[in-house]
Amino acid sequence: MKHLHVHGKRFVVLGGELHNSSSSSRPAIRDAFDALDGMNLNTVLAPISWRQLEPHEGEFDFSLVDELVSTARDKNLHLIPLWFGAWKNGRSTYVPDWVRSDPERFPRAEIRTDETRDCLTPFATEAAEADARAFAALMAHIRDIDAAEGTIVMVQVENEVGILGDSRDRSAAAEHAYRSSVPEDVLAALRTDAPLRIRASWRSRGEHQAGTWSEMFGDTTDTDEAFMAAAYARHVERVAAAGRAQYPLPLFANAWLYTQLEVADGNPAGGQEPGIYPSGGPLPHVGAIWSALAPSLDLLVPDIYFGDFDQICRDYIGLSGGLLIPEMRRNLAGVADAFVALGSHSAIGVSPFGIDTTELPEGEALFDAYGALAVLAEVNSAPPIGSFRLHAELEQQELALGRYTAIARREPNRVGGFHEWGYGLIVQESEDTFLACGRGAELSFFCAEGRAEIVKVEELRAHESGVEVYRELNGDETESGSVVVLPSLEPRPPSDAYHIPSIRRRSGVVRFTLATPPPATAPAAEPSRSTRR
Repeated sequence: MKHLHVHGKRFVVLGGELHNSSSSSRPAIRDAFDALDGMNLNTVLAPISWRQLEPHEGEFDFSLVDELVSTARDKNLHLIPLWFGAWKNGRSTYVPDWVRSDPERFPRAEIRTDETRDCLTPFATEAAEADARAFAALMAHIRDIDAAEGTIVMVQVENEVGILGDSRDRSAAAEHAYRSSVPEDVLAALRTDAPLRIRASWRSRGEHQAGTWSEMFGDTTDTDEAFMAAAYARHVERVAAAGRAQYPLPLFANAWLYTQLEVADGNPAGGQEPGIYPSGGPLPHVGAIWSALAPSLDLLVPDIYFGDFDQICRDYIGLSGGLLIPEMRRNLAGVADAFVALGSHSAIGVSPFGIDTTELPEGEALFDAYGALAVLAEVNSAPPIGSFRLHAELEQQELALGRYTAIARREPNRVGGFHEWGYGLIVQESEDTFLACGRGAELSFFCAEGRAEIVKVEELRAHESGVEVYRELNGDETESGSVVVLPSLEPRPPSDAYHIPSIRRRSGVVRFTLATPPPATAPAAEPSRSTRR
């Protein structure tokens, strides 16, 4: 799934995810949405708890779902529900009491220390069936109340699944599955070209076509993680398929990522070994298993707080053909990452976590970026052709713009340094006309004939009737026509050496037109001696 369409038009999610408890009551929902006023979001991601949806088996309470939908409509926002069903962050703390209190029917996972976890085992069929019934009821209700209006645009299935504390489940049901033959659908994933870490072990052991997990791959944590991935993918597929049968909205599952960084114990992001991060979740090195065993999911997506941002984006596009980031940082670095996701990877959307407690000054860059991106989308909804993210270790980037080349540089602060961050993206409107959106950068342009000329620069801004050309920029605002400037939100420090002010408070969205320079005129030939007087 490469793009999301809402009411027949390409839609980019400029989202924010509420805190886990912000949708647990009607007053909390209203307060959370009120806190979003002025943030320029178009979509809210909000949890829906199985515990609250089905407090008694077979009896559903949709009052909080209705409140979320009606409040989103009142605020002119779209909604992405997050189904906190059998698992949330590797644990089962959102299951109903009638599930939690019946371990015979809904057994728990166990780990090497013989500890029983607050985590349902994915090897129990009754838990999958109950989870699927509840999710199907939710999707049927969404269909009934929202099919005409389309407030809800996607749904997340579970949240960051996987087992914590060990690389695999050691419960009786899990041990039986581990000692059984590797299922054929896992073998089919193994035979594809999709990245799969255990494939190297399989090949080194002779590429056997049958055998137990241990026999085919060896007793390693990589084997354990692939084993758990198959189990979790089967459960999530049962849930997703049941929901899709009721209402075929796009569905996705998110991943708590591993990272090479050291993280504190219990940190809800990162980790270097399966079990420190949830083992079995939809990570790239087991993504082929997830794709094969959970075909009802449209996307496998990353929650990105650490790591190589560009590479993570590429990995997940490789898994699903598209990219959505339902959780990310909400600070200035996170905003710069969002421009990369949207501009270089054509992401379906981005969504910083904890949006309802984001305040100034931390949220200034995010609110500004969403406002500018909304203007851009109103003018032209085409996917961007490139992006840039500039900082102390990367002070300039080159972008291909058809027959032109852009050089994006960090904006000077006029006292011998640069503004901390520069970020932005570019959309092409015609061969010579482009839209740029961002902050903290200066753009210069080149072509085969030399330095391209900047013919015209217009600043665009939101207006009650849509978008207006607010002013044409020239002179000091373009360094005498030499660059397109996307001014930083940071104020320029006072300078004794530079006294000329310029307009700094701008929308961050411009349309500019380029031209190739005219050919140089050959100098007139000197008259010959015979013709001189």
